[in-house]
Amino acid sequence: MPKVRPNPGTRSVQWRLLVLCEGAKDKSESAYFKALINDRRNPDHRLEVKVVDTKKNTARELVREAKKLKATNKDQVWVVFDKDGYTLHAQAFDQAAANGIKIAFSSICFEYWLLLHFGYTTRPFANCSELIAYIRTEYGYDYDKSSPLTYAKTKHLLAQAKTNAQRCRKYQLQSNPADFPIYEMNPYTNVDELVTAIEQFSVEEA
Repeated sequence: MPKVRPNPGTRSVQWRLLVLCEGAKDKSESAYFKALINDRRNPDHRLEVKVVDTKKNTARELVREAKKLKATNKDQVWVVFDKDGYTLHAQAFDQAAANGIKIAFSSICFEYWLLLHFGYTTRPFANCSELIAYIRTEYGYDYDKSSPLTYAKTKHLLAQAKTNAQRCRKYQLQSNPADFPIYEMNPYTNVDELVTAIEQFSVEEA
């Protein structure tokens, strides 16, 4: 995405990137992206980058809510959800594509993105509890799902996480038929694409 330079003498928001995460505002995903945005934000630019708190708990509800918030074609509105415990992913992905909503999806759960900060595996996980136990056992990271400090504790490994996420997607694309749906892949994440989008929105051209 091209970087946008604000027009001199105006304070109006010219471009927005909004992020909607599942459930309560203190959940791990919401806390992670709020911390990332706060770490990156340049107070002088005219771009709005923020997490929109919502109580919506399903992928389809998030997409519907995102559609309401997308005011112009310039807006990027992302929904963040995972596979764990949800079944109607096909409908959510179709609705998002039809309405220009971007998806940051993780399988089996968001914590796979965190795992990739420490190492790489294509092992499938049955549920989020199993994945968290793997992180604790393999990497000695005492992950707390409710902690607001997860981003701060892992940001020095962000470049490695991005590389590993891209590697995982390449593996899945090579290992599955061309029409195999993303939401059936395990493991999988494209959270790195949202992180990159936030970084691009948050840094102005020199």
